[in-house]
Amino acid sequence: MIKAYSLQTQVLIELPGSAACRLERRDGCGGAWLVLTDSGFVPDGGGVVPLPVTGNYLDKALFDGICQYRARNFSDETSAWDYTAWLRCGTADPIGITFGNYQAPQGLWGDIITSDDLRNTYLWGVDFRASNGASFTDAQIQFFIDAALAETERELNITVRKTRIVCEPQRRGLEKDRDYDESEPYYTYKRERVERNGMITTRKRPIISISRLDLLNRNEKIIPLLQESTFDPTKGQIKFFNRLPRQSDSMRSIEAAIYPYGPGTLERNLFYAVDYIAGFETSDDVPMDLREIIGKRAAVSLLNIIGRGLMSGFSSSSLSMDGVSESFSSTQSATSAYYGADVKEYKDDIEKYIAENKMKFGHITMGAL
Repeated sequence: MIKAYSLQTQVLIELPGSAACRLERRDGCGGAWLVLTDSGFVPDGGGVVPLPVTGNYLDKALFDGICQYRARNFSDETSAWDYTAWLRCGTADPIGITFGNYQAPQGLWGDIITSDDLRNTYLWGVDFRASNGASFTDAQIQFFIDAALAETERELNITVRKTRIVCEPQRRGLEKDRDYDESEPYYTYKRERVERNGMITTRKRPIISISRLDLLNRNEKIIPLLQESTFDPTKGQIKFFNRLPRQSDSMRSIEAAIYPYGPGTLERNLFYAVDYIAGFETSDDVPMDLREIIGKRAAVSLLNIIGRGLMSGFSSSSLSMDGVSESFSSTQSATSAYYGADVKEYKDDIEKYIAENKMKFGHITMGAL
């Protein structure tokens, strides 16, 4: 995997493996890809001769702003590109969704919000430096952004970050991170459900695409259903165009599954195998209201910690000497945070959004005793 490190006025790129690579750079969100040659990075036009690169490369010809790099095997034009995330160079202005100058880097999912969004928008005016001089880093901020994203996914029962999901990857020889992100068991076959609803509800939603939909008997394919189905991407519901075989239909695979126990065991031997991609294609596709709630949730966690770093919990203090007195009072106490009012406001917004939108991406779950 290609790695890049910003040194403010220079960028160090680490290329994978020992084979020569073709290296390209993109300047800014709307910039075109420039190819590395003996003369530096130039537009990829007629007569341009790429420079093969191995090991590390130090890019010194940079401008103020953000840039992205990509690399692939120099001798194989059909090989896949390997991308880096955005890198900040020079004395760039704040970069983020709220500043209108950020989009997901090509080849990567991107950031739901950036550290600059939290510093300069959600926590505008808040000092990120503690009373002892310690500064809050971008890496620490990113941790709370990731945690806020995960917690919002759990509360809404949705998947935001693009996730590739497959059934029984070990048996099929699939490798995690290369071929898939998460694995799921098979879906249980229920004839009553098919007769009544004619659909399967996936465990994760929303859905981007489905690559496999088979009705299986002891892991042996019975019926491929992908071409005979459609799906609701928001609700995560797969619907069939045609009816499935009746219980009285004679199919060797079904007969082998239930023999010698009879048709009563049919459902215990038939399963759906579903491979699909859940979430949003990139961070650019996430609805703005959902993005704002994730930003507010991250801000709440940061306010609690930053407030403690700026001032320990107390409500008032006073100092008197030779007839001169000075007093200081705050809304903070041992049980009330320094930014307690802001935290409460953000939490109220989050709870209201969750209550109003919990059913937007899912269904009403009902049961009976």
